[in-house]
Amino acid sequence: MEVHVLKQEVHFLKTELSNELLNLRDQFQGDFSNVLRGVDIGDYNSREVLRIFEETSKKTVKDQIEFYDATKTGHLDFALGSLGGSIVSTRGTTDYKSHSGTSAHSVQHIIQSCVMPGECWAFKGSGAVVIRLIGKVNITAVSIEHVSRDLLPKGAIKNAPKDFSVWGLDSLNDKGHCFGNFSYDINGNPLQYFRIQEASANSFQLIELKIHNNHGNPTYTCLYRFRVHGIIGHPTLTQTVSN
Repeated sequence: MEVHVLKQEVHFLKTELSNELLNLRDQFQGDFSNVLRGVDIGDYNSREVLRIFEETSKKTVKDQIEFYDATKTGHLDFALGSLGGSIVSTRGTTDYKSHSGTSAHSVQHIIQSCVMPGECWAFKGSGAVVIRLIGKVNITAVSIEHVSRDLLPKGAIKNAPKDFSVWGLDSLNDKGHCFGNFSYDINGNPLQYFRIQEASANSFQLIELKIHNNHGNPTYTCLYRFRVHGIIGHPTLTQTVSN
């Protein structure tokens, strides 16, 4: 990976982790107070108290790192297929097929955790997809991830989504609630986080992503990963997850 790509990734990580470090500091202070309240200084010397605090702190850091490594955003993805998210409909969107007549990857790929160059859902022009989340969620943000332009052939970044909107649905025939209109910046970080513009008091299990255009590719648009963030209401995890 080239140096400027690494710099871009480091900048992204620093931005995303800054708030987490503040949260960790507050949590450490709380843990330390709990330790002091939970031990009798007459029975435990200062070395023992520090040992307990160190073990608690290490576990907290380990848990935070593992969670961030799994999500990349520090926020749970309620659309993730391995958690029980699923594709409901693509609203008649036409998959793009190569000259050999084969499609690159199915729409299922956009709710999978692996993002590699070329492994995307490719479709002609604009498109839409309806996703069933793992439960009813009060939506607060969404994320779109594309492969870095530095890892793609020259000009290939033009197939990245540009303008898109996100909708909450009660059913496939529902007009829906529009959470806002957004734009993916191909000059920004590969993974971009968008806070919703129009909040709703309702929780939704069906979310529709409408991609209106791309950055200049006249043949097809390529979507790698779409995430949905928020606060869970009533989880309806699949049998696989519950086991």
